[in-house]
Amino acid sequence: MLIFQQQAFALPSYARQTGEACVACHVSFPELTPYGRLFKLSGYTLGTTQLFPVAAMAVASVSKVSNTQGNDSSYPRNNQLQLEGGSLFIAGKLGDHAGMFSQWTYNNLNSTTQADGSTAFNGKTTVDNNDWRLSWHLAKADLDLIYGLTLNNNPTVQDVWNSTPAFGYPYQSSRLASVWGIGPQATLIEGGLAQQVAGLSAYAFLNKNWYAEIGSYRVADGPFSFLSHGVDLSNRLSGNNPYLRFAYNRDWGMHSLAVGVFGMDAKVHADGTDTNSPLDHYHDRGIDMQYQYLSDPHIFTTQLSYIHESTDWDASHIGNDRATANSKLNSFRAKASYWYQHTYGLSIGYFGEHGTTDWTAWSNTGSPDTTGYILELNYMIKPNWRVGLQYTGYTKYQGASLNYDGNGRNARDNSTTYLYTWIAF
Repeated sequence: MLIFQQQAFALPSYARQTGEACVACHVSFPELTPYGRLFKLSGYTLGTTQLFPVAAMAVASVSKVSNTQGNDSSYPRNNQLQLEGGSLFIAGKLGDHAGMFSQWTYNNLNSTTQADGSTAFNGKTTVDNNDWRLSWHLAKADLDLIYGLTLNNNPTVQDVWNSTPAFGYPYQSSRLASVWGIGPQATLIEGGLAQQVAGLSAYAFLNKNWYAEIGSYRVADGPFSFLSHGVDLSNRLSGNNPYLRFAYNRDWGMHSLAVGVFGMDAKVHADGTDTNSPLDHYHDRGIDMQYQYLSDPHIFTTQLSYIHESTDWDASHIGNDRATANSKLNSFRAKASYWYQHTYGLSIGYFGEHGTTDWTAWSNTGSPDTTGYILELNYMIKPNWRVGLQYTGYTKYQGASLNYDGNGRNARDNSTTYLYTWIAF
């Protein structure tokens, strides 16, 4: 599957609730500071309850692919100004021990392929990331324990470090690149279950150092269907599927460091529309690291993650879309950012996917291997208004740097320039 786009924003509703400036919780949206992490782990309950904990955001952009090879119809709206859409957020404190983050998104670039092969765009509103929490705080002379429950619809969306997939880099990326079919392969936990599942986890954060979380995910249907409203269940889970997360965190002076592991086992129906279809078994294991240097006016942050996925395919795949009963996919992400006065930002990222050779799944090269880099410049016009210029360059795509599709298309032809602006209010 292609890696899923993600969008994340700082919310004015939280700023109103806490009385804090946006930079108290965020380095650069959505990177959380130590205070921002405590706010989230505390169930979004710090501060005072607001009568209407509502916020909104809108995004406009221009996306340009490096080379259409004269086939412009395969890259609709290339190099054209687009209103991507926007989101409505209900986010804030519900009570002393309850809070929520609920996002609903209008995608103006929702697309469908017509019978003649052309692309039609039609706006669509769906549920987006949701994280509902109950939390408690136990503080004594030698003990500081935050613990609670989270109900969410995207594995790792509940995480407070930006080195796991849901709120990992890039924080904003081209919707049109997804329409064009451009993007690296991704493990299941990297967005493959987003807005298709309901997960309940218990978590604890001890002395601001040790974090542990144990949970389980199931398909978001029946009483949990509000967590998948408007979203096609392309990866329908069967039964309950375990999720684990452990991390060590240390904050000292201007520095913050976290290292951790996370993982999920998932049983996914081969046909998402048929609950009687056979099951594929995914085993995702990840390690991650985050470091932040938080001073004024200079800020530096970096994140790393490595995910190993092993998949046991049902026999119905063999000879059809898979050559073997088991495959491996390894995903590596790295990113470093520098910010000056919380206003001017520079980010450099790297991504690499390496997987099992399979000439049935990848008929041209036999490989899903994809590598590339991301360069991004940011300017914060106001604390809630950002402009960004992002370039995603591919050095290898689906197993080759040159002629990866057998029709003369090179990896660098998929490189994409993305100019965007978003505003939250």
